[in-house]
Parts: sequence; structure tokens; C-alpha cells
Amino acid sequence: MDRFVFGKLVLSAAAIGAAAYGGRQGRLPRYVALTAAAGLGLFTLSCLLSPTPVASLVGRWPRYEGLPVVLTYVGCAWAGARILGRRSRASTEAVETALAVGSVLLAAVSVLGALGWEIEGASVESRTGSVLGNATDQGLVGLMFFAVLFGSAVSRRTPLLVAGAVAGPLTVVLSGSRTALLATFVALAVHAVLSMRERPSRRVVEITGGAFLAVGVLALALPQIRDRFGEGHTITGRLLLWKESLQVGGDRWWLGAPSTFVDAVGRYRDDDWVREVGTRNPPDSPHSWPLQALVAGGVPLLLVAVGLAVLVLFLGWRVVQAEQSPLVAGLFAATVAYGVAILPNFTIAGSTCLAAFLVGCLVAEPATGREPRPLAWAAVVAAAVGVVVFATSAAAERALQDGIEQATRGDSVAADAAFERAEHLRPLDGDVAMIAAQTQAGLADGDVSGASTRAERWARKSLDRTPDTYASGLALAVAQVHDQELEDALRTLDRFVGLYPTEPGVRIQRGLARFGLRDVAGARSDLRTAHRLEPRNPVPQRLLRKIRDLTAGRQ
Repeated sequence: MDRFVFGKLVLSAAAIGAAAYGGRQGRLPRYVALTAAAGLGLFTLSCLLSPTPVASLVGRWPRYEGLPVVLTYVGCAWAGARILGRRSRASTEAVETALAVGSVLLAAVSVLGALGWEIEGASVESRTGSVLGNATDQGLVGLMFFAVLFGSAVSRRTPLLVAGAVAGPLTVVLSGSRTALLATFVALAVHAVLSMRERPSRRVVEITGGAFLAVGVLALALPQIRDRFGEGHTITGRLLLWKESLQVGGDRWWLGAPSTFVDAVGRYRDDDWVREVGTRNPPDSPHSWPLQALVAGGVPLLLVAVGLAVLVLFLGWRVVQAEQSPLVAGLFAATVAYGVAILPNFTIAGSTCLAAFLVGCLVAEPATGREPRPLAWAAVVAAAVGVVVFATSAAAERALQDGIEQATRGDSVAADAAFERAEHLRPLDGDVAMIAAQTQAGLADGDVSGASTRAERWARKSLDRTPDTYASGLALAVAQVHDQELEDALRTLDRFVGLYPTEPGVRIQRGLARFGLRDVAGARSDLRTAHRLEPRNPVPQRLLRKIRDLTAGRQ
């Protein structure tokens, strides 16, 4: 159902294991390792002290950035440092070749997607999402490929490196991501500054300027980005989201609560959000890495995250000054550009694992002394465990998709069996129950036999893990209204209207429950509010007309 997380984590964990099994060339600098360890400690403590400790540790749908995923990010940085610490010719060429091949393949998939052939299957994205995530994730990976390869392609001009460097901006532009395009210009600016400071060359400066012009012309020539330059609602929505995120962070400034943002932000929604953004697709992240750190771990984790970013830039700049190599310059440009790009975006496995790996490559220092083999084997075992856990989690996505497909055929029993398979594969993930509850509630709304009972069972499972989850609360209410448990439904709905005052779904269900309890005025009030919140939804108006006809008939 969601191909953008667990498949990437399987490969990342396998890569970490391969790096642990191979010989050690480098390591993370001591201060980077200590700062990362402090951040992991704070993150774990925040999980354990959160209102939903298990869900916080596991992570929440769809990005699942709990402790296992955060550890994988750190492991990717460790792997990058381990294989590129000495900057040997063999390891340097291996990294450049791998990135160039990846860049060419990603651009090919992006072109096919733009032409209408989605290699990964149908997608709800209006822009090409490739095989990495949404369109912005695709653009960010293309940006990092380009940033790393540009200097080496200019200096060595081998066909593969040139092809990889050219493919990067093509991926960026086809993604339609304005953030990725801006970050590409940032990467070019870093290259220009470094070329003038360390390797004064008129040819390099001219090529950099030509790349600026070429990328700009390409962005204006293709509609993916050109047509989005005039769109302002995304920017307005992001500003409103950041304001709400600061309010969430203000309530948890001392320690935060990882993976609870999606359940906490609803109470801060206001009419400005509804008017500018709407009520569809509520975000599960603040869409900014500093705010993400704030809401996950409070001010302490924010300070550690900012400190780690500053430390990486400082150490990376020292490496650039000391080595003056095209690859190092490219790694520094990619790190800076990615940091800029996720100021208004979220982290996710498809792009963050690569970014962490490149950061490790940048700041790596040569390893000294003999490596304790038990530690290396412990890393191999941990990576193998990660592969198994992430692979079974990926298999659960298949089971979830099977359940949804069975539901579209109206088979509530088969759908329930598929959801139970998914639950067995991911026993600690409460959001499996959330997805199952939503699906069965849809069947109950269509009067499919037995669906309401199953919806209520899954909804209660979900709410036992995460009591404030909107989708599960709504599913429970749908089942209760369907079964005429109207008093119970009203109690459920009163609570979730308080938690999510701008969500029309709970208003509609409360209108139905109130009418069933003969509170006609209250029902009308809820349905009118639902219509105001979502004017394009015909259901509130249809129910209001039905109430009018029924009350007129009684009179």
C-alpha cells in the first residue's frame, strides 16, 4: 500500500550490514558520534515518557520515524564514514560510480513517469513520484546526486559521471518541486564559491554559470515547475502549519512526544487553515526539520539537532579546506543543499537515508588502530535484525493493500482476514488497526453485513494504542451510529469534535446521532458547520434537506 518507506529501509539496513562486514576505512568524528548518541538518548526518553510510548517508539503511519528508523538514519551516516574515511581512489570511484548509476536510473524512471508510464504502478500523485516517495522526495534525491557528481564530472569528464550529473537536474525539474529546484541552485552556488576559493579556474566558473542557466531554462521550459511558480496556497499553508507546530511545541517544550503530532495538531486548527488548505490529507509532520525536532523532543532535542547540524557544517568545511577534492566539494554542497531543502519539508526514508550516508562520507576521519571485531559483528547482527523487521513490515503493506482491495469488492470477511495478516506481521503497529477500522467503517456505511462490528473492534484496538487518533475515532462513531448505539456515539463524537473542531466528518456523524436522539436543532447546527468547513461535500446539504422533509412530514 505504501512503497515509500519499508522497502527503502530494508536496503539501507542491508547496506549498513555490508559496511560492518567489510573492512573499516574510517569512522565518524568523536564529537559527531557523541552528539548523535545524545540525540538518540533524548529521543528514546521522549518516546518512553510520551502519552503513547509504544507508538512513539515504533513510529506512526506512513513514515514510521520511531526509534528503529532513526537508528537506521544514524547507521547510514556510520556506514558512509566507514567506507570513505581514507578517501582511497578505489572507494572514491566506487561511491561516484554508484551515485552516477543511481542518478541515470532515477532520471529514466522519472522520464517514463512524465510520459505516463509509471514503473511502480498507479499513483494518486499529480506529479511524478518515481519510486522514492512523493514528488519532492524524488527531486531531493536528484538534487543530491547532482550536487555530489557535478564537480567530479567537470574535472574528469568521464561519460558516466557527466551523464549522472546531467540526469540529476532533469529529475529535479520533472518532479515539479520548487524546493528541490531552489536547493539545486544552492548547490550550484556552493560549487561556485568553492571553485573560486580553492581552485580558481575560469573554465569551472563558466561551467557553473552555464549550469545555472541550463537548469533555469529547463525549469521554465517544462510545465512541471513553471506552472507552479504562481501557486501561493502551498506557501500559505506551510506558514499556517508552522504556526500550529509552534503551538504544539509550546505545549511540550520540555521533552516533546515523538510521532504524536498528527493527533495533537487538530485542536489548533482554525478557520484560516480550512480556508487556505482545506480539510483533506492532514499532515503528520511540521514540514520543517527544526520544528520536527521540537515537537518530537522539545527544546533539548531541538538544541541537539541544531548543534549537530552546525557541527557537521563546521567539520565538513574543514575537510573541504584540507582536501580540495571534487568529491568532497560535492558532498559538502549536497549536505548544505539538503539541509536547506528540508527546512520546509519532512524527512523520510527514501531521501534521508541517502543524505545521512553522504554526511557520513563528508565528515569521516581515517580509522586508526585495530577494530574490535565483536563490535563489527554486533553491527552485522543488528543490521540483519533490521532487514528482517523491515522486510516483514513491507510484507504487511501488501496485506493491507489486499484488505483494501477486498473491501472495494464489498467482501468484509476477506478484508478482515487480510488485516489480521498485517497485524501479525506488525504486532506493535497500532495504525494497522486504524487502517482496518477506516476500511470496515466505509463498508458499514454501505450497509455491508457484519462490517460495523468489525469496524468497532479495529477502532477500539487502535484507540487503545493511540486514544486521540481521528480516523479511528470517526470509524468507531460510524459503527456506533450504524448500530443505533446513539448515546455511545454521541459521547465518542463529543470528544473528537473537541479534539478536531475543524474536521467535517465528526460533525456529520454527530449530526446523525443528534437527529436520532431527537435533537433536531443540534443536528442542524452540526451539519451547517460541516458544510461551512467543506462546501464541496454534498453530504451535509443532502442530510439537511432530508431533516427538513422529515420534520415537515411530522408537522
